[in-house]
Amino acid sequence: MEISAENTKLMTNNTSGINTEIKVNGQKLETVTSFKCLGSVITDEGSKPEILSRIAQVTAALTRLKPVWIDKSISLSSKTRLMRSLVTSIFLYACKSWT
Repeated sequence: MEISAENTKLMTNNTSGINTEIKVNGQKLETVTSFKCLGSVITDEGSKPEILSRIAQVTAALTRLKPVWIDKSISLSSKTRLMRSLVTSIFLYACKSWT
């Protein structure tokens, strides 16, 4: 297996100002403060940006489902199932990586 220096980035949580340099096949890895992995934003600031992004996505999903929420012919149990499957899943996606 080979590591591609072009596709590999370096992110540290080192705040003491020490310069971290890692080379792969003679190429220095680019140091980044954030990256997107499987649709989830990972930053050196922690999980706040990711959680704010998830809240925005949930708000958009709730807005798109407004006709369902106000429809009196749809039962409360059906609305609850929709909320759990469509909205809660958006918010909790990749929550295991939150700090």
